[in-house]
Amino acid sequence: MKDKLFRKADIIIAAVLAAAALCFFLWQSYGSEKTVAEISVDGKVIETVDLSAVTDAVTFTPETDCHPVIVAENGTIRFESSDCPDKICVRKGKLHRKGDSAVCLPAKTVITVRGGGIDALTY
Repeated sequence: MKDKLFRKADIIIAAVLAAAALCFFLWQSYGSEKTVAEISVDGKVIETVDLSAVTDAVTFTPETDCHPVIVAENGTIRFESSDCPDKICVRKGKLHRKGDSAVCLPAKTVITVRGGGIDALTY
């Protein structure tokens, strides 16, 4: 009798594991419509913004040396401007998905987008 590389049971187990992984991925990606952005300065959360509820532009200006201007609108949040020399935070663009983040190091300001459910990045 020939040795088979995979038996029928091996294929069934692999298919069940693949289906479970797909279900978990979909649950993580689409399980919650609510996304929340946290703005923190020097490690302390100073503002929490419900991005799923923001439609009109809302501006935040944390009191730091670089005077960053943060704008939340249409379900997104971004650094609009900053007095920092390299402007990496501004070039990061709009944040809207769970796990997105932008940092202005000279201002010690961080924007982090979190979801309503378990966050696989920090769990």
